[in-house]
Amino acid sequence: MKQAIALLIAGAPFNFDVTVQDHSDFMDSAARGESMTAASHNFVMRTISNEDKDDFKKLLETSPGAEIQIAANLKAEFSPVLEIAVKK
Repeated sequence: MKQAIALLIAGAPFNFDVTVQDHSDFMDSAARGESMTAASHNFVMRTISNEDKDDFKKLLETSPGAEIQIAANLKAEFSPVLEIAVKK
């Protein structure tokens, strides 16, 4: 499964293509104790569209910590919270 996700970041449109493997790698990195900044950076750089990559790199260079916010939005869109209840 691959999901195209379009985000408007600082007024500019950016397109991402997130796969189950990308999401799993991100979650595994965070669970293994990799810094959240590094895990988020790897996740967003793996999923940004090739057409947007150069502009996206410039955005990250001028916006410290942006990768964490962007990764959180991608994760929320790709894997929304489900309502789960225990049936008794």
